[in-house]
Amino acid sequence: MNPPIMAASPTSDMEALQDRNAVLAEIGELYRVKSPQSPREFAPNATIVLVGCRGSGKRSLGFIGAIHLGRRLITEDQYFEEVTGLSRKSFLSEHGQQEFKRKNIYALQKILKENTSNCIIECGMGSLAREAQKTLKGYSLSHPVVHIVRNFNRIRYLLNLSEDEARRLEHAYSVHRSCSNFEYYNLHDPSCEANGTDSPLDRANPNYSFGLKDARKDFSGFLDFITNNGHGLAALENPLSIGAVPPEKRQYTFALSLSLSDLIASKIDLSELESGGGDVVELKIDTWTASMLSVISRLVAVIRRQIGVPIILSVVDVENHTKPDQPGVGQEARIPFTQEIAVILLEQGLRLGVDYIAMDLNFEDRNIRRPLSEKGMTKVIAHYYDGRPPTSGWLQPDRLALYSRAQFFSFDMVRLVQTAKTLKDNDDIKIFWEKTAAFPAPHLPLIAYNSGSIGIETLALNKIFSPVTHSVLTRTRTSTTSRLTSEEALRKLFDKSIFQHLHFYISGAMVSYSLSPAMHGAAYKVCGMPHDYTINQTSSVEAFLRLANEPNFGGSATIQPLRMDIVPHLSAVSYHAHAIGSVNTVVPLRTLPSSSGQSLAQQATEPKRSGPCVALYGDNTDWIGIMTSIRRNGSPRNAVQPSKTTGLIIGAGGMARSAIYALIRLGCRKIFIFNRTVANAIAVADHFNTWAGQLRFDLPVVSVLRSRDEPWPAGLRPPTLIVSCLPVHSVENQPVPSFEMPEQWLQSPTGGVIMELAYRHTETLLVRQIRDPRLSHGVCSLATKYLGCARIPK
Repeated sequence: MNPPIMAASPTSDMEALQDRNAVLAEIGELYRVKSPQSPREFAPNATIVLVGCRGSGKRSLGFIGAIHLGRRLITEDQYFEEVTGLSRKSFLSEHGQQEFKRKNIYALQKILKENTSNCIIECGMGSLAREAQKTLKGYSLSHPVVHIVRNFNRIRYLLNLSEDEARRLEHAYSVHRSCSNFEYYNLHDPSCEANGTDSPLDRANPNYSFGLKDARKDFSGFLDFITNNGHGLAALENPLSIGAVPPEKRQYTFALSLSLSDLIASKIDLSELESGGGDVVELKIDTWTASMLSVISRLVAVIRRQIGVPIILSVVDVENHTKPDQPGVGQEARIPFTQEIAVILLEQGLRLGVDYIAMDLNFEDRNIRRPLSEKGMTKVIAHYYDGRPPTSGWLQPDRLALYSRAQFFSFDMVRLVQTAKTLKDNDDIKIFWEKTAAFPAPHLPLIAYNSGSIGIETLALNKIFSPVTHSVLTRTRTSTTSRLTSEEALRKLFDKSIFQHLHFYISGAMVSYSLSPAMHGAAYKVCGMPHDYTINQTSSVEAFLRLANEPNFGGSATIQPLRMDIVPHLSAVSYHAHAIGSVNTVVPLRTLPSSSGQSLAQQATEPKRSGPCVALYGDNTDWIGIMTSIRRNGSPRNAVQPSKTTGLIIGAGGMARSAIYALIRLGCRKIFIFNRTVANAIAVADHFNTWAGQLRFDLPVVSVLRSRDEPWPAGLRPPTLIVSCLPVHSVENQPVPSFEMPEQWLQSPTGGVIMELAYRHTETLLVRQIRDPRLSHGVCSLATKYLGCARIPK
């Protein structure tokens, strides 16, 4: 649990006024030190520059980013030595301070000029020089320049700094802010402590970033967002997946509302909000607090890690803000929360790469245009709230005029809210919905609802980002009837038959032991869904198809033998399922898909309802779990290199196909497969080599090992990625395979990752073999779902 950010409560009017003066001084600093104006739109392969003070974690994050994006990591120290032939320390000693400064600027300008693409550059403290700042500001017009920030107490511990030294480093924050267009808060990763690698000395270890599992996930996601890496690909590869459809294009989505005042005044464990919350989280800046920008940065980082959904950043109640907990001070305690300050705070959201910002439509035109011109990949919501609406407010011409104003400025979405005065307001808003739907296409996505207890019905019926609360939040707030939890909102939608009760299954020959029904049933209950999930033990395709034709069939997970046997009966499959040749998920289609896939994408956005099943759609998601586990457990020195890395797959069934596909997606191009029945292994290898040939890969990508006695192929590195896909129980009366890994296939000098994909047992023969101290000192751990993962010994 991350400690909450607490706000100090003044004990006297004098302390309150002193606090007010400190905040006013901070406001002045916000005006003085602004982030450089940048459109935040770059070439896909534009070099990324990391700046920040010592101890912020630039080197570790740079290594993580280089591996994730497949780029070259260049450090300023390394480049300085290449340019001058001397280390910084030696150069300073031989040539003096002035020449050192001049050469520092020269090296920075040279490194930026010569490495404009496909690199990540880590800048040292030379970036604090005035000429360096000017260079970086210019570079930020065409490249991401990311300011890495961290808790200063943490930096002081890691660098063993005195208070004066820490203060000097803290001063570097405003300098780096002024020459960067992005900011990343490097939240402490507790996985280091679990691995025993959290002392200052451990940070010097080249494998240090291997243990930063949370940081790797956070920073990789941040880089994907700011570089637009993979954007739109999910929709092409699998139009029915949740990742293929942005939250604002799905129907009946929820926004979990979190206010800054609640977070700084309450002890809320954000990890408790991970389940049963919203499709997005809205962080509302509704009060001032000391070190405002740093607090916002840290909260965004915590929300990303603990809740893991897109973030909306908004600033509310402009021009009318007071510090909390300041009774008796009167007007003197008011803080001037102007449009200009609100824009600066919203621009902090753009720097942090949040998914959405919400900006007041009442802002002056110039204050609207600035964030819109600098938004990059962030989507901007036009927001308007009317707390004192006239009679029939939704039917007044100015409401449609507001919608048109948002369209004029090319906002991405518009949110219109008013306080409901009578029940008629709930009827009026439905008329407003219909009027905006009649506007000429393309339509600006609309969020519109009534607030207050009278308007609660419209919170459920609004289709995009309806605000919801959470039971955890109600423990620290006064009980209110004007806000629903997502569970309550979903139940209302089911009560109105907008969503309908469906039956889900896990189907296959040996599924009686599956935990899926219990897990799905618990999830349905938490989310307020009346669905059910049951076991369908069958090997018959015909029996499965009869079940799928039931009007309330919602979908089924599939295991052997249905993974491949059902494929000929599917009308459409995802790109992944086509490449793999098997499916682990089958869902019904209520209308026939078109060749373009557009109708599939449309079905993904609509509420799930019962009805005739006109076709079946198949997907395969097993490869995602395999790939994720390998990424989480692999070490940097075993990063996949297409020309060198080798992989080994044991088995030739549906799961083996998923494992091969996962390795190919990771970049591995030399994969070997071993199976008891050689003919089955050859068939799998032929399938993938045919597919890979269509993509113009060098062939063969997959080769067959015919015997356990074979030596590892000469001239190739030993495998660092090994996945066992053998069942540990009999399937369709076939004998249970017994396999022990030949020692000649376990000779990687750099170790690697072994995954055991057995369903029913974690203590398999292979796991016992890897744990055998006579062979290794690897540690086995449960990874994604049922995927067991062990590190190959070094």
